Amino acid sequence: MQAQDLEKHQWKNRIIAISSPEFNDRYAEDQLRLLQGNLNALQERKLIIYHVTNHGFTKDFSSEIFPSENTQTEITSFHISLIGLDGTEKMAADSPRTAKQFFDLIDQMPMRQEEMKE
Repeated sequence: MQAQDLEKHQWKNRIIAISSPEFNDRYAEDQLRLLQGNLNALQERKLIIYHVTNHGFTKDFSSEIFPSENTQTEITSFHISLIGLDGTEKMAADSPRTAKQFFDLIDQMPMRQEEMKE
């Protein structure tokens, strides 16, 4: 995935970017499972889920694999990032996180506070 792919979401969506060398990475599969059981909460918080590997990427739990163009670095291990509406990284980890951990962090953000008031 390239920065342009993420820029199209700025001010529209938050992103959880899961990186792993392969699609069948144990940590990535665990992370996807932890998130997939919370589809309504993900949608409510305007979250898009990308799983990025050395072979391409998927979006929002789809099995359709999109090729990554101009991949600059090889992914050697699991990593996860939360990217806010402003396009900056809000959290990063090298092990899976619960959906609640993401939601609690997002719900403390000023823009999310405003969304909840509406």
